[in-house]
This record gives sequence, structure tokens and C-alpha cells, in this order.
Amino acid sequence: MRTRVIIDMDPGIDDALALMIAIRRLDVVTVSTVGGNVKLADTYQNARYLLDLAGRQDVPVLAGASRPMFYPLIKAADIHGEAGLGGTPNIPHVPLPRERAWTAIAAYAHQQTEPLHLIATGPLTNIAVLFLAHPEIAARWESITCMFGALPGTHVDRFEEFNVYLDPHAADIVLRHGKNIQLIGINVAHRALLPLRDVARFKSYGRVGQLLFEMLTFYGEQAKGEGGDPGAFPVDDVLTIAAVDAPDLFEWVELPLAVVREGPLRGTVVVAQGPADRPICRIASSVNVDGFLDWLWASFQ
Repeated sequence: MRTRVIIDMDPGIDDALALMIAIRRLDVVTVSTVGGNVKLADTYQNARYLLDLAGRQDVPVLAGASRPMFYPLIKAADIHGEAGLGGTPNIPHVPLPRERAWTAIAAYAHQQTEPLHLIATGPLTNIAVLFLAHPEIAARWESITCMFGALPGTHVDRFEEFNVYLDPHAADIVLRHGKNIQLIGINVAHRALLPLRDVARFKSYGRVGQLLFEMLTFYGEQAKGEGGDPGAFPVDDVLTIAAVDAPDLFEWVELPLAVVREGPLRGTVVVAQGPADRPICRIASSVNVDGFLDWLWASFQ
């Protein structure tokens, strides 16, 4: 039986690759979207478009928060393209559903008795609202796996910290209220680089592969060198899928964490001090890069 997951995301090109791998590796029961890399109307439509292209119209797509809890939205269109999927043609929009993502996720989770995992590849606004509105849901998950910016001991840069920097209040709420949290930081994700020369391999995998080739060619040119190799680029969000499907690819440490929410250090992730009211987080400290790349390509076989 495949691992059942709900994915909360802001597609985004690396989110798109993560989603295409997830539907092959995991039992994706719902995708919820949030404003992040691009505006909510685009992240919602991008998720629908990707699932339609992959023949997975059966997966419900939800729409959540259009902006962070207390800050304006900062998009990453320079990396992902104005609408989020690089230079792909404009995708016709449909109206956003009226029901908010957190309401639908809470209703679904209450009905389930089997193990259920939560993966978040974007800012954590939807998840924070879910936990505040339905606190009983916070402990319901077998794991809550997040792409979580730069973790303690990592050089801090607002763009590298994107998910946490964008909505630090939401990130801190999830750390405070969530259970079974596991985090992937860029200090690990930026070791698992995809060589630019390998992007053409995607063209062998049908319509989905052709789209991935086009998107990742665009993305690779923007992101190349981020991990220190000018001939390769990170695919950050994909590591959250690997962490759920193949956790042995990673080494882990355990620490209680907090997030600086305001001021010049906004978005900085620190080891929590003081009251012991924060659960221990499982934090990736390293990744088997060769094993990760083998896992990635095996997903398309």
C-alpha cells in the first residue's frame, strides 16, 4: 500500500517536478495551493494543469491563502516565470473554489482512520491556519514534511529562506503546534544538484517529460550555480517527496526550533530556548546525493 499524502504547494517549477514524482511514488489524495512563488490564482491553476496533463484529474485541488498572515506577498517570478511554470503558454484560469483549503483538509482528515502524511513545499500559511482553526488536526499526521529554508548554522539570505522568510509567523505556528515534523533545509537541498546536461533526459517521458524538460531548462538557467556548481542546479522541493518515500536517503538530527518573525533577522530559524512547549523536529543533516538522483530518475521508469 502506497503512502497516503496531502501536498500543500505553490507551483513553481521545482514544486511541479515534486508533484510529478509524488503521483508516481505516493498516493496523493489532495493538493492544496497557496500564494508563494506566484499568486494564488496561478499556483491553483498550475496544480490543476499539471495533474490534468498527467491524467490525474481525480486528485482534488484546493485553494488556500493568497498572501502571508501579516506580510505582503513576495513572488519569485524571476526564478519561476511570471505565472510559475517558466516560459510555458498562459494557462486559462478558472474561478478559485469558494471553500478554503484548511476547511476541506480538516473535513477530510477527520474522516480518515488510515495513516496520512502532510507535505508542504511552499510557505506554511495554509498549514498554520489549519492548525489554529482545527487544533485537533495538528497531531493527526504520521509526518509533516516541509521545505523549510535555511536551518540553524546555515548562512541566512532572504531569498534562500524564501518559504520561512515569506511567512515567518506561519512557520513558527507550525513548529509550535505540529507533531512529527521533519524539515529539509537548503543546506541539504543545495547538495542534491541536478546537472544541466541531464535535463534533456526528461524528453524521453512523454508529454509530462516534455513539459518538465521545458520548465527545467528555464529554471536551470536561473538557478544554476546555487549549490556551488555552475553546471548544475538544486531541485529543492523534490527532496520533501524523497524524505517521505525514501527517508533512508537522509541523515537526521532532532532539535526544537523557532523562527524569528520580525526585524532584520526575519525568517531566521533558531534552536528554541526557554519554555519546553515546542515539539522536537526531525531535521535532515545530509543526503545521499547519488542515491537521491537514482531515486529521482527511477520515478520516471
